[in-house]
Amino acid sequence: MGNASSGGSGWSRDPTAAGGDPSRPEYWRAQGDAHAQARNAAFAASKEAYRRGDHARAGQLSREGKQHAAQCDEANARAAALALAQHNTGRSLGELDLHGLRVKEAIAEVEKAIAAARASNPPQQRLVLIVGKGLHSADGVPKLKPAIEGLVRRHNLRVTPGVPNAGCILVEFVKPSERGWAGDVLAWMTRGCVIC
Repeated sequence: MGNASSGGSGWSRDPTAAGGDPSRPEYWRAQGDAHAQARNAAFAASKEAYRRGDHARAGQLSREGKQHAAQCDEANARAAALALAQHNTGRSLGELDLHGLRVKEAIAEVEKAIAAARASNPPQQRLVLIVGKGLHSADGVPKLKPAIEGLVRRHNLRVTPGVPNAGCILVEFVKPSERGWAGDVLAWMTRGCVIC
């Protein structure tokens, strides 16, 4: 049994007991998800123990929850690194496949890719971000594509969704004057409203 179970928080599955191949991102996602559930159970049990006045037990469960949170983050970081390697080996510098990443992870990778493209010599002109169509998202509603489109727009770059195919976003590193009026309107809209 896992730490949370032996600690009495009600969580009965050992997060480290997930079977599978540790060289696959799915293995580490399962680890991360199991630790997330154990974290949540430990924090809920800590809150209940505190409510009952058992402050020592609450503190113990809280520390347990924090330990699971750290293990969750570590497992998900491994999953993301493996997914990136799996999907991007052999790709050109102008392409970044984000399959297998969660939104927060994908945003961090796109930020790095944009910074690297801007710093390259000669400057990179285009970047194709492969985000998928959202077919594996809950209820088939894409999460990655809109988040990445919004991120790229905030960088004031030209964004063309669906190029070269429906699961991609073409990013062009152009001067603001080359974005066109639609790019200017979009940049204005994403800046937010300030009332003086």
